[in-house]
Amino acid sequence: MITRRFFLSACIAGLPAMKPLAAAAEASRRLVLKSALQLDTPPYAYLDESAMTMRGALIDLLNLLDEPSIGAFLHRGYPLARVQSMVAAGTADVFCCQMTEERLSYACFAPTPIAHLARPRIFFTRDNPNAAAIAAAKSVGELYRFKTVDLIGDSRAEEIFSRHPHRTMVSETRSVVSMLRTGHADFALADPLTLQIKLRELGVQDDISSVSGSHLCGLHPEPIHFGLRKSFPGADLLVAEVDEKIRTRLNANLRQQIMARYVAQPGSRA
Repeated sequence: MITRRFFLSACIAGLPAMKPLAAAAEASRRLVLKSALQLDTPPYAYLDESAMTMRGALIDLLNLLDEPSIGAFLHRGYPLARVQSMVAAGTADVFCCQMTEERLSYACFAPTPIAHLARPRIFFTRDNPNAAAIAAAKSVGELYRFKTVDLIGDSRAEEIFSRHPHRTMVSETRSVVSMLRTGHADFALADPLTLQIKLRELGVQDDISSVSGSHLCGLHPEPIHFGLRKSFPGADLLVAEVDEKIRTRLNANLRQQIMARYVAQPGSRA
């Protein structure tokens, strides 16, 4: 006969064996955050076509925030404009970018930057007949007579060149390089780390020159912030948790080490 004491003893004896099962069940219920990042902006984020997976400094930094109180990240790459539209529409949860008034309308941002963009430079081909004039330009207005190219959705370029009369918008960094090399654009204001990696990949680094763009966008590197769509359940609390982890975990030295993985060796994104 099964007594009450025997039943309780059997249940208690089974508890240690049940703990791994409970942990596995808890892991399966972990929150998964759909992360949308730019497809071709090394060293920050890019698609490693050999493995068909997203890589880059931002992916590594986000993964350091992966824990039960926040969740796990599922990274996918898209053109910049689509990244923003997906977060706004709720088909993606997380992105990393500069805070703007428009983005603040549909996303909550962690106040502490997760990373910083390099100071932008003005790029142009060495054999462009306007190269000397572009290099000598001291204001946005002086560049209005030359053709420029920007990425669709680039808030920094939009702020500076929104009134430029000869401006072409493209969706990929590779297209920026192509526009410069074919003469369809005279110059581009771009992140030097990203563009120099692209130039090396295409084997045309010797064809392109650049000068500082600080007189157009300031001397300080622009911050990149973790953003979460406002429609995400408990968005404010989750972003506060993320901000604390960024402040306490991602110090400047760690950020530099992670960035060095992708920019230290010319031609390499290993």
